[in-house]
Amino acid sequence: MLHILSHSSLAPFLPQVTEGVVTTLAQVRFCCATFERAHYSDAQFAQLNIPFPTDLARAVVKRRAEYLAGRWCSQQLLTAYQITGVVERSPQCAPLWPAGVSGSISHAENRALAVAVCDTVAWRIGVDTERFDRLPMLEPASEVTDAGESALLERCMQDTALGILLAFSAKESLYKALWPEVRTFFGFDAASLVEVGDGVFTLELNHTLAPGLQAGQRFCGCWHYDAPFITTLISERRQHLTVHA
Repeated sequence: MLHILSHSSLAPFLPQVTEGVVTTLAQVRFCCATFERAHYSDAQFAQLNIPFPTDLARAVVKRRAEYLAGRWCSQQLLTAYQITGVVERSPQCAPLWPAGVSGSISHAENRALAVAVCDTVAWRIGVDTERFDRLPMLEPASEVTDAGESALLERCMQDTALGILLAFSAKESLYKALWPEVRTFFGFDAASLVEVGDGVFTLELNHTLAPGLQAGQRFCGCWHYDAPFITTLISERRQHLTVHA
């Protein structure tokens, strides 16, 4: 799913960094970093040249550390594309990428991941990474999947709990991918998992969410399990929608 091109380190806060491209979409780049919360300090925002949002001052250290790691990963991608600027934050706390770039950010436990593509046409792109914990994952199963999805996961996945997490993560990726068009909350019931294969999945919208996002529309994605983390990605080019500089 992710083809690594380079390894680096910015110890002690970011001891392991990998960068590369998405295996099936080489124009989509990624940056993934392991971060150490024990080595975090607010001063690192300035040291890493990442703006410190005012409202983040009220957040716990965990949230500050993962935000910094995620934004630093996104900044590496902008640098790779030779794009000036930074990833800002909308009033709804969604990432705002510079003109000409579509991207997504995720974090879980001590991992931060960003993906982005530079194109004159906007992309639907959403990434999510989650840490797999078996017992907690079984509790919200009925909130994440319906009976049809549960039956599909039982047929296609050897581990039911991992299948539920796959459905959860896939729908999180879809939410991020569609947010720029929908710009309002929609829940897990807005789409159903209709196909699951080796490293791939398909979601189908159950409701019309916005113009161009009609009920029945399908979105294909890819997934990878690298214990204890599962990562899902949805990325597709939005035809006929030009990104204005």
